[in-house]
Amino acid sequence: MASIPLSMSVVDGLKNRIRLIYDERKSSHLSEALAAALGFNTNAALRAELENQGSDPLYRLLDEVRFDTRMQELGYPPDPEFMFEDAQIPEMLLTTCPRAHEIEYESVRKKAWRNLIVCAVNEGLRLKIFSLRPGDNRWPGYDPRGSNVYLFDFILPCNLPARVAVHDAGYDELSIHVAVNPKGDWVKASDAGFSAGDVFGTTWLERRNGAWIQSSESSFSCRRHLLSKLSNMQVAPAGYGDRGWVIM
Repeated sequence: MASIPLSMSVVDGLKNRIRLIYDERKSSHLSEALAAALGFNTNAALRAELENQGSDPLYRLLDEVRFDTRMQELGYPPDPEFMFEDAQIPEMLLTTCPRAHEIEYESVRKKAWRNLIVCAVNEGLRLKIFSLRPGDNRWPGYDPRGSNVYLFDFILPCNLPARVAVHDAGYDELSIHVAVNPKGDWVKASDAGFSAGDVFGTTWLERRNGAWIQSSESSFSCRRHLLSKLSNMQVAPAGYGDRGWVIM
């Protein structure tokens, strides 16, 4: 899977590349299928959102299944082999780590960790504290020569307060720690555990070879009564992959 920034020029550029692959398909149908791939019901809805994004758009995942399903609804045969990477454009990010398919979030604990981390990364992107582009760190006081830690707070979809600590880990990665019902600034510590709050989880956000979180729930601490609240949250990553191996 790949992602692109929600920009009019980028979407149009991607569509032009797709037309080279499907030169027999109607342009309007490709527009509708591309809108579906980006999570919109119609091309008109996509265009309206593109207008709202402005000059610094967020990234959105491209879903091949939704694209192909919409194409079939419009009367075309299925093409399960199609990948958006085949229509590569400069602005496109790869979001699938090699062997990502081997990572599964099957247990309640793993789902809780995944959901917590995705919520934290999504919020950092929404607030534009950082982006998915390599080295694009925007928090106040960021100094590429140093390694300051930036804290921000937000409310999870399950209405629990969370605190995030983010800092540049080098090699275009971000180190991200999250605490729920946080206690002071303990979330900054890599091994804070319950000292940071009732829940504590960490990850690294890869941004050089693509954009994905590195799956590392080994340091995850969670009070038992909060596991179901976190694991039941419905949250999708905002333009990056939610499976990746830890880079040592």
